[in-house]
Amino acid sequence: MEKDKAYNRNFEAHRDRVRYQAKLALDDDIKTGDITTRAVVKNNKKTENAIIVAKDDGVLCGLQEAKAILEEGGLQFVAKKMEGDLLKKKDIIATVRGNIGEILKRERTALNYLQILSGIATATYKLASKHPKKVASLRKTHPGLCFSEKRAVKVGGGYTHRLGLSDGFLIKDNHLATIAKELFGDDPITEEKKVVTIIEALRRAKRYRINNWMTDFFIEVEIESIKQAIAAAKLYKNEGIPDMILLDNMKTQEVARCVKAIKKEAGEGILIEASGGITAQNINDYVESGVDIVSTSEITLSAKPLDISMKIIGYK
Repeated sequence: MEKDKAYNRNFEAHRDRVRYQAKLALDDDIKTGDITTRAVVKNNKKTENAIIVAKDDGVLCGLQEAKAILEEGGLQFVAKKMEGDLLKKKDIIATVRGNIGEILKRERTALNYLQILSGIATATYKLASKHPKKVASLRKTHPGLCFSEKRAVKVGGGYTHRLGLSDGFLIKDNHLATIAKELFGDDPITEEKKVVTIIEALRRAKRYRINNWMTDFFIEVEIESIKQAIAAAKLYKNEGIPDMILLDNMKTQEVARCVKAIKKEAGEGILIEASGGITAQNINDYVESGVDIVSTSEITLSAKPLDISMKIIGYK
């Protein structure tokens, strides 16, 4: 299966959901209103101009969310940069004009999106620029921010993998544990029984995919040993599944052995992914092991937000 088909997603279909989520985030912040502005700003209907400024270098993302939040308040939002642009400190990202009460009410939520998503795009860029077409994110995102954070990964040059459970078949350890209990009851689960379980799970997924006209959806299985990897590779050679093998929580030496064994059995058609414990410090070793993709949650869950601020023009 081609990498772009397996690991890339189109986010346009989710634009309305992103706007809706941004509105929820704003509502959480506003609650019953901005009491500080009510207390200290005499004319909160006055028109003011503001700029959104980068205070650090990085990759820009989050314009979609910031625009939705600010424009909903009747504010004029004009982007001076595009998502994916490389920012330098003091770069003007956008201008904002309108009712000062609305600016102050919406400023923080808009900036939160810009900072968090630009941080993810920047972290991804740092890895993906060193390892082009090799870095992917996982479904490990902050609740409610899946589409935004995954888009930030794409903006930064990374692959986005599944956006949710309906995007592809990924048979994980707990699926296999459930099937093994179904097949073998409470008997001890040996390595041989795990192999039988993996094959059964893959065949079930294949039948489901055929019966439901889902031929464009990938089938991937998580494995934890070279014996399991070889079994999955042989099934690919004989039955065309899985499309992808996920080498989970393995040391790089074991990953390299699995890659060699898989390619010996299955050739080059199957995609091989490594995941689990992969960081900026060790990613190079995993890439050099020969896998097609390395997936990591570090770029979404551990990315440092980019420093971005909004300033009313004329105060400084």
